[in-house]
Amino acid sequence: MSAPVWLGATTGYDGQAGQVNQFLASHAVTYLYQGVQKSAQITSAAGTQASNGLYIAQSFTTASGQTVTGYVMVYAAVAGSPAPWVISLQSDNSSAPSGTVLSSSAVPKEFATGIGGWVSVPLPATGLSASTRYWIVATAVGDSSDKYTWQKSNQVSGCSTSTNGTAWTAQAFGLMYQVYDQTPTTPLAGTWEDSGARWTWMTYTTGMLTGLEEYTAGQTADGYTASNRTLSYSGSLLTGVA
Repeated sequence: MSAPVWLGATTGYDGQAGQVNQFLASHAVTYLYQGVQKSAQITSAAGTQASNGLYIAQSFTTASGQTVTGYVMVYAAVAGSPAPWVISLQSDNSSAPSGTVLSSSAVPKEFATGIGGWVSVPLPATGLSASTRYWIVATAVGDSSDKYTWQKSNQVSGCSTSTNGTAWTAQAFGLMYQVYDQTPTTPLAGTWEDSGARWTWMTYTTGMLTGLEEYTAGQTADGYTASNRTLSYSGSLLTGVA
């Protein structure tokens, strides 16, 4: 049998049949490893671009011979309690995002911090064209108190913004990002299931798993469930999960 798409259950909400049946069969899973970095802008500049009222896009060019992406990283922060930030990979149309979504994931507020840092976003896609412009596109979300901000880079181009996701204006700055392919270099970095309905991400310190993030679309008031766990060790012995 085919399993229903992942749907998180939460205490206090009515159960649904799919929440039981989703455990009875395999789900469509893309396994993502550390991969090889193919494009990046990692030098910061003053200022950020906020998500409230604006779609935000950053262009990048695939490397020679590159036909896949695995995940991206954006340097971002969160303020307040905005809804999840949906980030997608889109093709290019006349030097702007085309609106054609090749892959997407929702990033909940729990996976970002108030001071900012690198946020991993699974965006697996195949069949890309090498040496071609693509876009990392973040949806407009939040208000003046509840929003995400994306850190500017030291570049003088690369970012475009839009109030509606279709008409884009090029900006005189770039944003900080990293793009990785699907080269199966260990360790496992994460999983992307049912087209992003559920995804997990892992972080490591000196080869040991020290962090685990889990996102699942759900029936809650926020529309998802999320957990963020930190693992601690004494030597090589696991001593706690918080």
